[in-house]
Amino acid sequence: MFGVAKNKSGNVAMLTALMTPLVLAFAGGGVDFFRWNNERANLKQLADTLATRGAREFLLANATSSQIEAVIDSVLESGYAQNYGFSSVVSEVSTDLAEGAVTVKLTMPPSQGLILTNYVPFKLDHEITSTAVALGGMNVCVVALEDLDRGAISVTTNSKLLADECSIMSNSISTEGVVSGGSSRIEAGMICSAGGAYGRENNFAPMPTMDCPAYADPLSERAAPSVGSCDFIDAEYGELIDDVVGAAADTGKNLIAQAAKGHGGGKVNKLINGAGLSATTYTLDPGVYCGGLTVGSLANVELNPGIYIIKDGPLLVGLGGKVSGENVSFYLTGADSTFFFGPEAVLSLTAPKLGSLAGILFFEDRSAPEGRVHRILSDDARVLLGTFYLSRGVLMVASLLPVADQSAYTAIVARKLQMAGNPTLVLNADYAGTDIPVPEGVGPVGSTVFLRE
Repeated sequence: MFGVAKNKSGNVAMLTALMTPLVLAFAGGGVDFFRWNNERANLKQLADTLATRGAREFLLANATSSQIEAVIDSVLESGYAQNYGFSSVVSEVSTDLAEGAVTVKLTMPPSQGLILTNYVPFKLDHEITSTAVALGGMNVCVVALEDLDRGAISVTTNSKLLADECSIMSNSISTEGVVSGGSSRIEAGMICSAGGAYGRENNFAPMPTMDCPAYADPLSERAAPSVGSCDFIDAEYGELIDDVVGAAADTGKNLIAQAAKGHGGGKVNKLINGAGLSATTYTLDPGVYCGGLTVGSLANVELNPGIYIIKDGPLLVGLGGKVSGENVSFYLTGADSTFFFGPEAVLSLTAPKLGSLAGILFFEDRSAPEGRVHRILSDDARVLLGTFYLSRGVLMVASLLPVADQSAYTAIVARKLQMAGNPTLVLNADYAGTDIPVPEGVGPVGSTVFLRE
């Protein structure tokens, strides 16, 4: 007569028991899929970044496939992949010189998941490929980073700055940001000033273009080398000119003393040699030179390839000192770490082909005091092949004979470039004439780099 109510709790419990693993599996699979998809998206971004970075390097006229690979490897070895959440990735780089393309393939295993790790494709290694293509533009060989002062590029008296095959850029908004006065002359493919220029028509060829956009520091992303403990302290080779003058006087060789006081025309070197004072050859290795490095008269210093860190002291080559080195770079860090090349110093230097400072001959610490002066007074500095990167300093050239004219290329990125007296600074742009690469941002630039799917 009266119905008996059915107890459904057992059915619900049984259904719940049956569904729970499915729900958990579905939730776990969703978490796995999100993680797996997120890893691929991040790996794609990393591949795009590396391919773009490589393409910018590859655009430069004489960069090689091995140089591009070294640059990309250097970025990965610096821990850059960790920014994307990866402890390590395997990279494979290929280049197409004719097309100006760089392809980067990155491979890494997926993270361990809850459910999907055991199934294809989620258990297979991630493989992501990105290709970037670069199209070229103009050549840039001088960038003056000073943004306010007069004379960010200053060529006065009877100085000559010759850069016929490349462009000169000044960021100063001063109405006289570029100065060419007296009988001086600036010749370039283009002279571009963010402000104005001082000088007459015969001081320029062509006349400067005014109100140009500021040219960002092209080497701002280039990593500085690490500085370890001192390998050498107060390194000094040869004798400074005062000592040579004293020795000459003691031996009755007064002509040497007189020539030394004149500081020019190669008289010191000629008379030292003529007086029978023989030079000593020293071979130096890369390392940290605390207190600086001094090369004086009667010293012929040959540098082995590598990075020379000049710390808390100057790089000084005095009258009669000789320094030569292929594939070398100088990093200037700490107090008083400027360079000074005296009037009769003999220099022949080329920048590295490979590594983090490829193409950079001098690199000034970005934390250096602003406005300190690096001087080239040498009458025999014909080979300075590479880039001067002095983002805080002033490069002063005041020699009597041409500087850098026998270099395939020389580029300058400095706070200021100043020339006075009678020097002729020749900035060649024969990038195909050397296997030393031009750093990104100087040389052939103004390119468009795009990613190709």
